[in-house]
Amino acid sequence: MHRWSPLNDRQLALLTRIGEGVEPVTSDAPELALTARALKERGHITMPKEGGTWRAEITEVGRYYLQHGHHPDRPDPAPRKIRSATAPGPKKPESDRAEEKAAAEQKPPVQSVAKAPRPSPADIGRALITEVQQAGRFLRVPNPDETARARYRRAFDAARQCAPAGYHLKYSGRTKGDFFLGLLRVTGEDDTEWNRIRLARSRVITDVDDVLAAVTTDHSAFEISDGVLPRVLSLLRLIAEQALPLHGEVAVSKKRRQARPLLTIHGRTYEITFKERQKQVRYVPKPEGRRRTYDWQRVVPAQRFEPSGELEMVLAQQQGYQYGWKKEWADTEKKPLEDQIGSVLRALRARADEQERARLEREAEQRRQN
Repeated sequence: MHRWSPLNDRQLALLTRIGEGVEPVTSDAPELALTARALKERGHITMPKEGGTWRAEITEVGRYYLQHGHHPDRPDPAPRKIRSATAPGPKKPESDRAEEKAAAEQKPPVQSVAKAPRPSPADIGRALITEVQQAGRFLRVPNPDETARARYRRAFDAARQCAPAGYHLKYSGRTKGDFFLGLLRVTGEDDTEWNRIRLARSRVITDVDDVLAAVTTDHSAFEISDGVLPRVLSLLRLIAEQALPLHGEVAVSKKRRQARPLLTIHGRTYEITFKERQKQVRYVPKPEGRRRTYDWQRVVPAQRFEPSGELEMVLAQQQGYQYGWKKEWADTEKKPLEDQIGSVLRALRARADEQERARLEREAEQRRQN
């Protein structure tokens, strides 16, 4: 798709909203993130970040599109030659014809613009297989519009013929909701995980605002004070925003009493927990009143602990009903947790690649033994 390709109805509506500036488009509306990025890639808007959040701003290219109905870089259509129906005029003198011929020879030849070749179905299929593999063999597209959904269905038809040996491709979400693609092993080992992902939509809350509301209502799963709760909510929103381009999401289960955020990315799910560090402070006892104090009550501790405001974050990978791999990140003097989210997601990508390599090695060893 070229940058001057026409916008679809959803993209045009969002560009008009951004251009009017009445209702801002920010990271507070994650359902608009994919459409906004499509506009950004074509140069219609920018998405500058400030304080961990982005805000869409229209560019001159976007204003030109709204005014003229097309991208300023769109190639001009070639003019059609109109043949005159009138009778030919008088024949020109030989000298005039010679001058016109010489002038035509001096003009540089017109170079035609070659059209970009349309990708073949095989190319489309291989590209989709690569996209699913990069997502950890389980790809989720959040609630695409009708045009994008139809495009993914067509790509799926082409990709079924390109699946690697030992795998087959499945999809879910033909007409509504999120669109899922799974590259499953033909041995059936991935069927349980595929069904869990496909059916979990009715069992979890995935909207970021609803997830944060659930954590606000009950954050007893975290060892934190009420003072740092706003920062925990901000961190969860930041994780969700940075995971979205990687086909990841943050959700909470509807069936658990406590709101425990789950990060699903690269085909794996991790539970997110937070803990606030404690600091020692000098204990100052309250002055005694008239109440009688016994000797054993007169001994008071010299130090006590109170919340420090510093956070630790732990991600534990879910394996069935148990937890496997765990890793911890924490505030440091030079780098708060807000600046470490990128390295967190990179570590999860490396972990997923490591697990996939180990699985392939085990399968290769089993084949050699058989």
